[in-house]
Amino acid sequence: MRLRFLAVFGAAMSCIACSTTPAPEPDARPGLLASLPSMPSLPTIHMPDVNLANLHLPGTNRQAPQVDPDLEPVVYWRVIDDDILVVHADTHGCTVRSDFTVDVEQYHRDIYTVRLVRTQPDRCGQTLPWGAQLGFGFEELGVPIGGRVIVLNPIDQRAWDWNEPGRQDLAQR
Repeated sequence: MRLRFLAVFGAAMSCIACSTTPAPEPDARPGLLASLPSMPSLPTIHMPDVNLANLHLPGTNRQAPQVDPDLEPVVYWRVIDDDILVVHADTHGCTVRSDFTVDVEQYHRDIYTVRLVRTQPDRCGQTLPWGAQLGFGFEELGVPIGGRVIVLNPIDQRAWDWNEPGRQDLAQR
């Protein structure tokens, strides 16, 4: 309802701004300018001050899901084909899916929050900067078809140097 009001109000204001009002003709203008019609004078209208914080827009009464700083950071996460959550978990070479418990909660309608909690420590000594890819199907997470997920684990703040000498591409043709 309010959006409709704002749309009608905006359309009315644009009509007022574009309307012509009779104005006295200026003195004769030379050349090409003489053939052009004069610009209409704009009406003086006092517009009310509108503060966006005072407007209620759909969906803004809910606070966005917050990252939980107490959870273990993940390197990266993404959703593939709208039904597989892939999390790149930090590892030293021994991390597998069973090392984590996954807590999924419905946040709002079709939005679900996911928390990954490590239950088994990774005691290996390799250096794997991209971490281990852990895949979770939406069906096993309890997220319905068309649902969306948000991982609440913080993102690891590593300094990635893409031009680092000796860096090799993992996938090559």
